[in-house]
Amino acid sequence: QLVGRSASTSDIEQWMPYVKGEVKDVSPDTGEVRVELQDTNRPDLWCVEGIARQIRSVLNKGMPPYSFFSEKKGAKRRIQVAQGMEAVRPYVAACVSLGYPMTAEGLDQCIQTQEKLADAFGRKRETVSIGLYRYSSIAFPVTYGLVKPDEIRFTPLGFEEKMTPHEILTVHPKGLEYGSILAGCERLPLLWDSDGQVLSFPPIINSRELGEVQLGDTDLFVEVTGTDLGMVVLALNIFACNLADRGATIETVEITYPYETEFGTTIKSPLSMNQSQRISLEAIEQA
Repeated sequence: QLVGRSASTSDIEQWMPYVKGEVKDVSPDTGEVRVELQDTNRPDLWCVEGIARQIRSVLNKGMPPYSFFSEKKGAKRRIQVAQGMEAVRPYVAACVSLGYPMTAEGLDQCIQTQEKLADAFGRKRETVSIGLYRYSSIAFPVTYGLVKPDEIRFTPLGFEEKMTPHEILTVHPKGLEYGSILAGCERLPLLWDSDGQVLSFPPIINSRELGEVQLGDTDLFVEVTGTDLGMVVLALNIFACNLADRGATIETVEITYPYETEFGTTIKSPLSMNQSQRISLEAIEQA
């Protein structure tokens, strides 16, 4: 479906060189194909949507256009980055995904891609972490700022009761697993909306109120935070393209920083990172 045409196992095997992969196993019961990839430098290929996109670009002789990368209109939604974030977890990128009813297979792939990008590409959430939210419940603008460890309480995913960030770091499984990323921080990063609702405590855990995506949800808010802006933007771009390939309409979010970044103080994401290069025929022949 994502490739845009029916395919036999033989077709898939023939397409695997396009993604530097090979078919390792085919289930006789379900027809599920297990593929192994050799290219670790292409995080966009670490998901079924990316594999399908690469195959489609070869078969159709070109990458499909993603209009949100060249959107001229101003973004309808905004994230304001607060002073002090530069010293803790300085960068954020985000988008809104509209009109794709979340299926079981789509949600499984979203979670798998989220985990792979955060763990492998994002160095176990140190440089990149990703959050998904039910868009309809969020009041914009959103603030990305710092709070004291016991200043605020919210219900984290996986728990029933409200907790402070300090309690999450000392009790919650995700806090115990990833808390070392924030070791030594006197104030901790938080995303909250204009109604004061907490979206997440990055890179540790989403709030249950807003961050528990369910089957059938049609509209999502996606954010990526981290310490390397290029990696943050790339991870957000991958997620945006994946959701667009499943039929979603992607809308941009404006990020306003109180300090300079490599892309300026105001960024509209998703953000195209394509660059044109001239390569001589001689260099190509020698490669």
